[in-house]
Order: sequence, then C-alpha cells, then structure tokens
Amino acid sequence: MKSSKLAIATLAAAVLASGAIAQETKKPWTDNLTMKGDARYRYQSSDEEGKEGQPRVQHRLRARLHLDARIDDGLRAGIRLVTNNGNPISDYLTMTDSFDDKQFRIDRAYFDWNVAEGLNVLAGKMGQPWISVSDLIFAGDMNPEGAAVTTSLALAEGATLLACAGYWQLQERSEADDTTMLSGQIALRLEPAEKNRVLAGASIYSYDTIAGQRLLYDPKKSFGNTTREVGAGEDKYLVYANDFVVVEGFAQIEFNVNDLPVVIGGQYAVNTEADSNDTAYLGEIRVGQAQKAGQWEVGYQYRRLEKDSVFSVFAENTDTGNGTNVEAHIPYIRYAVSQALDIKVQYAMATKGLTNGKDLDTFKADFSIKF
Repeated sequence: MKSSKLAIATLAAAVLASGAIAQETKKPWTDNLTMKGDARYRYQSSDEEGKEGQPRVQHRLRARLHLDARIDDGLRAGIRLVTNNGNPISDYLTMTDSFDDKQFRIDRAYFDWNVAEGLNVLAGKMGQPWISVSDLIFAGDMNPEGAAVTTSLALAEGATLLACAGYWQLQERSEADDTTMLSGQIALRLEPAEKNRVLAGASIYSYDTIAGQRLLYDPKKSFGNTTREVGAGEDKYLVYANDFVVVEGFAQIEFNVNDLPVVIGGQYAVNTEADSNDTAYLGEIRVGQAQKAGQWEVGYQYRRLEKDSVFSVFAENTDTGNGTNVEAHIPYIRYAVSQALDIKVQYAMATKGLTNGKDLDTFKADFSIKF
C-alpha cells in the first residue's frame, strides 16, 4: 500500500513538473499579438472665396487601433479600426450632433505572407503596398481592397530593385461589369552612404469600367473629374466622362546637412485616356525630423492637378476642396513634445478650379499621440 501511494505521489509530481516545464517553454498565444494606435485632435479653419458662412471652423478627431498577429514564420494578419463615416480617403470625424457616439469602421483586414526572401503576397483591405513618395495620386488614408505581390531584390551593395503588382476591386455589380484597377510599379533604391538615399521609379494604375459609370462614393460630386449627365427629369444622374490609365514617375532624395535630415521629392502623373486636362505634378521638401522629444521639422509642398489627371475620388482633397482641378501651396511645421506626442501646424493656400477658380485657405493644427 505504501509503495502504491509512493508511486502515485511520484507520478503526480512528475505530471506537475512536466506541466511546469511546458508552461515555461511554450509561449502564450498573446505573445504573437501586437497592438498599437494613435489619437488626434484637429482644429481646422477654412475660408473659401464667395461662399457664405466663412471662415468655417471645425473641431475634428481621429482614432486608430491596429492589431497585428504573427501566425507563423513569414505569415501575419492585421486588423485596424478607425473613426470614419464611410469616407474612402479621410478618417476624421467632426465634433457635432449633440455629443452623439462616433463611428468605428474596419479600416484594414488583411494577411501578409512572406513566401520567400524578398517576396510577399498580400490580400484583403490593406495599407497601400506600392511606394508613395507623397499623396499626388492617392490620399494617405486610402486603403485599397484586393491582392498584391511585392518584391525586393538586392542588386549590389547599397542598390535594391523594388516592384509591386496588384489587382483591386472598386465596385462590384450584380448585373454589370465590375469596376476594378490593375497596378504595377518598379523602382530603384540607392544608398551610397549612411543617411543618404536616392529613390526613383515608375507606376501604372489602370482602371477598368469607369467611363459612363455612375459616380463612386458620392453620386452628386466627382471631386474634380469631368462628368456628363445621363437621363432626364428625376431619373437624371451623373457619370464619368473619361477612363483612367494613370502613368506616374517619381523620385526622392534624402541627405543630411550638418546632421539635419533633408528630404526632397516629386511626382509626375499623366492619364493616357484623357484627351485634355490630363497632367498632375507635385514637389515637396522637408527639413528636420520630429520623432524624439525636442526635434522639429518644417516642410513645403506644391501640387497641381488638372481635371482628369488622376481618379479624383481617391486623391487628397482635405486641403483643396477637390481631388483634381486644383493648385495649392502647403507649408507646415511639426514639433515633437515627446516620442509619443507631437504638434503640427499647416496652412494650405489653394485655388479650387484651375480656370476662373476660387481661393481656398485652410489652417490646421494637429495634436497627435501614439501608443
């Protein structure tokens, strides 16, 4: 009896010990999750020539929460929630409507599979997988839906070839052709010395089934693109007048001057499907880098987009009122109070309408915190 009790006690001790060892060696599933987010308050004042009730003052907010799961070596998935009312290019909500609760929407839901070294496959609703030196063609908050392949290949020391190709779903229709987009991009990145980098490349964004289709997102506003009316009376509606195959060239150079980082970049785009008003270009410069406490940066951007140069529903318009048919000078300054908190002040001087346009001045003060 004593021996059997001793055996049972020994077995129990062994089981408990093995469980303790397993607990020590096996990581909990939560170790594979990372969470990050940010919150921003914006004071915005805009003054449009000839419009009543100007200047218009808005208090706005943006909040984002991102969850990233590393499922296996080379495989991860991400989900991000943001404040948004359905706008495809802006996640800011205006403080109004008697303290009502604000909406959160799924901003990203995707997987990213590292198939081989330098080769990734992505699918879902994701951040822009292509290289964007700035926001001439797509606003920074725009997150495409579809699938993409990205690759990077080291050609030599300090020289890397980058490429991206994708298929994107814009509008599904049950009884007509879908509106889709194919994208392709190739770029060369050179790093001849520490803190010095040169990037240059070309892109193509080819939309299918745009001309003759009803306006996307807002049926009454094209955000700059040329439209035409179809139907009559109460059945009248607006459609796009042109198709879009946008070809882009871009370049960016980074260097230091007395340990002060400087970035100069530009984009040039042409819509090969438009007969006129088909060109857009942008140039910008940034001096300094506001990342750590006490650091600052100043920048300036010039942008000019003709009516049908890019697909305007996805182009940045919060500074210019429209995505295309605009011109703007946009200086700003940013200061990092700490690594988590920064303040940015910007003043955009825009012309809304390149022919007989109206002046639109927009002041923004952003207070952002990251966690």
